[in-house]
Amino acid sequence: MYVSAKIQRERGRLLSIYETMQLMLGFGSFLLSLIGLIVVIVKLSNKK
Repeated sequence: MYVSAKIQRERGRLLSIYETMQLMLGFGSFLLSLIGLIVVIVKLSNKK
């Protein structure tokens, strides 16, 4: 029981809520940019 409580405390310290939200927003922005790039590439390839 002591070991699992220790692991949970260590995991809780890895990322704060602010850092977690920042990571989620950054990853979401990356995905939107990637999808936008794919759409542009498909549109350009269809024009040819």
